[in-house]
Amino acid sequence: MKLSSMYKNLQAAGVVAVLALGFSSHASAIAVFTVDPNAAFGALGGPHPGPFDANFIIGNSSSLVALNTGHQTQAGQGWVNFSTFVDNQTNVLGNVSGLNNNWQMWAEFSYTLQLTSGTYAAVNSTYTVTGLNATLWVDPTIASATTFNPATNAGGAASVNHGTDSFIIATAGLLVGDAAINGQGGTGFNTTNSFSLNAAGSQLFTAPVPFYNLQFQEFNNTAQGVFVLADSHITINQASGGVDFNRIPEPATLALLGIGLLGIGASTKRRRKG
Repeated sequence: MKLSSMYKNLQAAGVVAVLALGFSSHASAIAVFTVDPNAAFGALGGPHPGPFDANFIIGNSSSLVALNTGHQTQAGQGWVNFSTFVDNQTNVLGNVSGLNNNWQMWAEFSYTLQLTSGTYAAVNSTYTVTGLNATLWVDPTIASATTFNPATNAGGAASVNHGTDSFIIATAGLLVGDAAINGQGGTGFNTTNSFSLNAAGSQLFTAPVPFYNLQFQEFNNTAQGVFVLADSHITINQASGGVDFNRIPEPATLALLGIGLLGIGASTKRRRKG
């Protein structure tokens, strides 16, 4: 009887935990951040606007995926050229953000995939993202613009020609992710990553402090942008999507949640005895 009562209390606590985490996730789904190009770049390539708020960054991507038929694995590399900040589902205009008006921002990445289901490198196949390394770059001048070369159908890599003033502001690493070639021959790529600004990045992304340490990214395209050639590589162009951020709960927060749930369980037990 005591075990049954304890089990029910734990069940109740578990339900409360799920609800609490669900409400917490929902409440923090729109993770707003502040960007200040003027503070970060000053007169270099300026004048620059800022600050402004956003909660999403839209971009387009190109990558080349090398196929390894014998081991059912893939290795890809490419870039994301960011085009627009979004604030609460409204695009932040270029004259407000200055993005691609007088400064640029992009990501360069490499990743590995492992086949999960379906036929390797074919329509309706799915993959686990097993590794990802990314760097976030800015170029504060358009006079020496950074240019982007898409991957080619013949197997040429997606590459970036850096402007002379470009520099890295952040790094990201894989936590979990998946990818797929859908029934129409398009691709999908979704990952959750660790995220860390360096000192220069903290001058551009000025709030919150400390900044979010979790990055979410999703990029998708249609069959028109995918070409599978000779089982040696996949060229993925015209992929569109974006990134947003959040924060992993601090250990102290999780501990307090646990203490609260134990208290709820104890209180429930006392009421039933009475």
